Formats: sequence, structure tokens, C-alpha cells
Amino acid sequence: MKSLITPGDKTVALIEVADPKPIAGEILVAPIYAGVCATDIEVINGELDPDFVVYPATLGHEWCGRVVGHGPGVSEPAIGSRIVVTGLIPCKTCFECLAGATNRCLTYSEIGFTRPGAAAELVTVPAFLAHVVADSVSNETAVLAEPTAVVTQAFTNANPKPGAKILIVGDGTIAMIAASLAKTFQPSLVHMLGLKPGQAEMAKRAGVDAFLTEPTEQRYDIIIEAAGSMERITGAIKQLVRGGTLVLVGYTGFGNMTPIMVDSVINGEIKILGSFASTVKAWATAVELMNSGKLDLSYLVTHKFPLADFAKAIDALKNAPAPRGKVALVISA
Repeated sequence: MKSLITPGDKTVALIEVADPKPIAGEILVAPIYAGVCATDIEVINGELDPDFVVYPATLGHEWCGRVVGHGPGVSEPAIGSRIVVTGLIPCKTCFECLAGATNRCLTYSEIGFTRPGAAAELVTVPAFLAHVVADSVSNETAVLAEPTAVVTQAFTNANPKPGAKILIVGDGTIAMIAASLAKTFQPSLVHMLGLKPGQAEMAKRAGVDAFLTEPTEQRYDIIIEAAGSMERITGAIKQLVRGGTLVLVGYTGFGNMTPIMVDSVINGEIKILGSFASTVKAWATAVELMNSGKLDLSYLVTHKFPLADFAKAIDALKNAPAPRGKVALVISA
């Protein structure tokens, strides 16, 4: 089979490798769509925190697929089921897992980072982490399950109250999903502080009340930073109400330092929270939102390419003009 593999030296290639064989407890899956995001570029360039990637790496941590085989002792999900899969693989026995914080499992393992991802014709994954996707859910929505779970985790950490004023910083896929999910918490307003004016119409579809390109005097109860902008993170402190919460989701780049005005954090009793990946529970919530019809993200997939055209997909991710949402590789029907 063919897999999209990088050694982390700024190169990536579609390489012929042996078909994977599911072991006990695993299923064999034929990926349908695999999303490409900025984190994949970091993996390709060797810029990710080395504790969180093993090379050579097969890309593909955002994906949906169809079950085509079972390992020993597995009978579910049934052959032919369309699924998405929790990316972080918990050990289920450490104190973090037992407390429900599976995203902080002491044994870090993640599809597309430390084990082969789904930018390939076949992939093996633990059966217990698979979620069946309803027939009513489009592949375009399903491929966004992973970033949706990430955003779900961020809002779990933020714990917004009804009537909250929420600002989403960024205008990429994570930011758009965050805007859509924010509406489920009955906020009084949701604003997006973007970087590209051409993303405004997409932001409107995501449900924002106002798309901004520069900060205003408005103060917010919760700010979700999904751009990885050091300037925006520094400025966000001044945009929060006293007792407000800043949730960091966007990476600024491993090793980069961001200045924070500590006096303002103390005087305002500001909470700054990092939100890493997503728990098994966050994944279940994200899939339920999709399966129930409450979250249709089909409009967010704006660029699709065959797996063989991965170079065009990466170029679109870097250079496609706005409006640009999720870039996806189409691997199978």
C-alpha cells in the first residue's frame, strides 16, 4: 500500500510499504478522507516538540474511514462501518487515565505522530477507540472529528456560563469550529478576531456575531486563542474581564517565548489555561454532536485532492487565498 511519510527533514513522499496487519484488539481501516493542517507542516519540517513525534512519521491525524478487517478477539465495529477514531491512545491504567484525563496519559501514543496515521491506503487502530458515524453525517463533517474534539476539550476546560461573551482568536479550521461550538453554550455574543478579511463570510456561516481584524475595546469572559499568534496572546490579557479565562489552543512554535504582563494577570485574576488535544470523553461528545445533526461542518472543507496530489494539498494549505477552510486528501470512496 501507499503511505504519506516524512523523515522530518522538510520532505514528504508517498511511499510503498507493506500492508498493516491488525493485532489483538485492533481493526483494519481504509481511510476515506484525511485532513491536512499546520501541525502536519510542523511534523514535515521537524519543528514539533520532539517528545511528541516519532520519525519516520506517517501523516494523518484528522481522518475518517471504513472498517475492512478485524484483529483477533474483535468483532465491532462491524465490517463496512464508517468510523472516526480517538487519536490519543490511553493506557487506561495510569492515574491520569483513571481520572478521565486521557489526553494526559503518562504513556503518550497518538495516531499520526508516534504511530502511523491515516494518510495511507490502510491503517490499524485500537477497536475500543472507534466511533461509528451516522449515515446522515457527510465525510466532510466526519473528517473534522479530531479538531472538533480538540475544541470540545478547550470548552470543557473553559467551562463557559450562559450569557458569556466569547472571543475566538484566529480564522482557521479550529477557530471556525470553536465559533460553531460556542453557540451551544448560549453566549450573549461570539466574536472572531481573524487575520484574513477573506475569511469573514466563512466566519458568518460558523455563527459569529462579528468578524474583526483588529482588537476593539470590548471585554470578554472567555478568549479561545486558536491562531498561535504571540502578539494576539499578549494582547488577549487586556481584552478579558476581571476573572476572565484565556484558553490556549494554537501553537506558537516549539521554543518560542511569548511575553505576558504578569501584573495584569494578577490584578485581573485572569486564568490562563493550556488545552492539549482531547480526551476520550471529548471525542464521544464531538461525535454525538455530529451524529445528532447539531453540528454540520461540511462547508468547512474547501479544498480536496487525491492522495497522489499531496503536494498540491500542502501548497493549498500554505498558499490558497481566502476563503480557505480545511484541506483534505481523498483516499477512498
